[in-house]
Amino acid sequence: MNHIVIIGFMGSGKTRVGKRLAQDLELPFVEVDKSISKKMGMNINDIFQKFGEPYYRALETLTIKELAGSKERMVVSLGAGLPMQEQNQQLIPALGTVVYIKGSVDTLLKRLEDTNNPMTEEENYQDKIRRMLKQRDPVYQKFADITVRTGTKPFEDLVAEIEEQIKQVSEKNS
Repeated sequence: MNHIVIIGFMGSGKTRVGKRLAQDLELPFVEVDKSISKKMGMNINDIFQKFGEPYYRALETLTIKELAGSKERMVVSLGAGLPMQEQNQQLIPALGTVVYIKGSVDTLLKRLEDTNNPMTEEENYQDKIRRMLKQRDPVYQKFADITVRTGTKPFEDLVAEIEEQIKQVSEKNS
């Protein structure tokens, strides 16, 4: 199934952009983290604390396998860590057209300050985020059919750019 798949670091706007794309393209929107949270009846932090990261990563893999088998086209937002897991790296391209929403370190740090992300409570979290972004960016780039930069233009222009590029990728693949 040729879903529209949104990847990016925490604070990049995956959810906001994904919801808007789904609305504009008249497709359902699925956020992998929220889907897992709903199935488990727990928030993501509680799942991590109670069962550990390997368990959560296995749930992510099961979820994207289910989505890959779905006959209904949709917009799917992947968790920031999902593409880093080797078992998911073969599944992501099979999901559909991958849109990487790339943000600068400064943009992402500013956006994360305004959230209740537990990482921002850690000492030196800015350094940790810089390291994680440096590690994840090449992986995200590897999967991206489309890369757009967030934090440099108005939201409406960003969404219009993505929609235009999705159209171009679709035409090229048909």
